[in-house]
Amino acid sequence: MFGRLGAALDRRAQPQEQEPTCPALVAAPTPFRLRPEELTEERLRRLEGAAREMAVYRRNPDLIRLEDDVLVRTLSQVRDDLEIVYGQRFTFVGEQRPAAGVRVVQRMDEIEQDAVARAVRAQNVTDKASVDIDQRTKTVHRGGEVTGLEVDGTLG
Repeated sequence: MFGRLGAALDRRAQPQEQEPTCPALVAAPTPFRLRPEELTEERLRRLEGAAREMAVYRRNPDLIRLEDDVLVRTLSQVRDDLEIVYGQRFTFVGEQRPAAGVRVVQRMDEIEQDAVARAVRAQNVTDKASVDIDQRTKTVHRGGEVTGLEVDGTLG
């Protein structure tokens, strides 16, 4: 987590693809690709603040304790932000968290009248499926439609 946080803050000007090396992750992630458009002012402030807060733990890993609620909350927020910045999930070995699934990011300026914008449409979804949709639209005109996920049948 420290490495990905540092990389996101250091490389915001020049995104590079980097092969992942993290034996603590459940599944080997795809190559890390920084998405600079996701480093919003607000997210940068949060990540920079978290980096300052966590510096003592990076220098002294013996201080890391599961009972440290503040650290756990900070790491959780950092992970949420990094998953958006890198466009992939980070699930650690031993966690009771669904493994990485499909991530859809959809940005639209304007949806015209009678137009439909849909992130995912599926006939069937298995119980092993995991979908994470981040959908943002500036303007939807009367009669236009934005749908995150449409499933005909059972989801999960």
